[in-house]
Parts: sequence; C-alpha cells; structure tokens
Amino acid sequence: MGLKFGNLPVRIHRIAYYGLSPLEQRAWAKSITHGLPNLVNRAMRALPTVLPSFIMSAVIYKWSYAAHDRYTRKDPKLYENDK
Repeated sequence: MGLKFGNLPVRIHRIAYYGLSPLEQRAWAKSITHGLPNLVNRAMRALPTVLPSFIMSAVIYKWSYAAHDRYTRKDPKLYENDK
C-alpha cells in the first residue's frame, strides 16, 4: 500500500463518478436511419453556397491549362528560314 494514484491517503467526498461500460455503448446506433438522411440534408443545404466556387475553380483551372499550352507552343513563323 504505497502512495500511488488510487491508493492516496486523501479521501474526496461529494464527488460522484459515472461511467458506461464499452459493452453497453452502441457506436453505430441509428447511423443508417438517422445519419444518412441527415448527411443528405446537410449536403443539400450547403450546396448553394459551395457549388459556385467549385464551378468557378473548374473554369479557371481549364482556362489556365489552355492558356499555358497556348503560351508554351512554338511559333512556326520564327522557324520559316531555317535550313
């Protein structure tokens, strides 16, 4: 009986400790019946605010990719007199 946590000589009164056994917990309770409809509902509510930025990002990406290809292409007029 040494002075370790759990065997300290100090008694603490008026504190109630509650716990739940891991065997009594239901981690996936109502995940299909409640979770999936909630996920769809939240996604549909967030779609009007998120969708325009996704569309603009895709348009800017395609434009910049095409502009990069256009600017890195060699000009055939510069090489007309080469032999």
